[in-house]
Amino acid sequence: MNLRRVVLLAAALAALAATTGCAVKANNYQPSISNVGLLNKSGTAKVAAGDFTVQAGATGGTSITLRTSSMTPPETADYAAYVANALKSELELAKRLDPKASIQITGTLLKNDIAAGGISRNSGEIEARFVVRRDGAVTFDKTKRATDEWESSFAAAIAIPKAQQQYPSLVQKLLEALYSDADFQAALR
Repeated sequence: MNLRRVVLLAAALAALAATTGCAVKANNYQPSISNVGLLNKSGTAKVAAGDFTVQAGATGGTSITLRTSSMTPPETADYAAYVANALKSELELAKRLDPKASIQITGTLLKNDIAAGGISRNSGEIEARFVVRRDGAVTFDKTKRATDEWESSFAAAIAIPKAQQQYPSLVQKLLEALYSDADFQAALR
């Protein structure tokens, strides 16, 4: 087979792969040691993680579009549950999680998106409203947002796995923004 045929065959296969969408799973969340450290340094009390929901009509609540593919959470029905599990894992590592605590954190996922169509760089953003209640009374109610940007490729075979890999980092940044908030820290003391 000559070089021209090989190039044409490779181009045809690439075009076929680009037009046939497939579903991929987001990578599992890995707790951030830095985030756990923030929780430990803040002197927070024991807390319970309550309900986390997706706001009606929110972008990326159950699936994130990555070019012709869709990325869904690995073990949960939606990305609000993904964020809740991430929060719980870090609270647990910081020895702050207690399902019976009088302080409870709940959340609403407002936006969750990855722009994976760039030629050499892609980005993501996530936004959630967090509410802390102590004995039922609201002591904290704020929206937190995080963005991330990373090197990528025009080739979907590189861009999509890279977006999967970067998603947990985006959630880590969201939780870092929450834990770093002085009002949040005060609400948990």
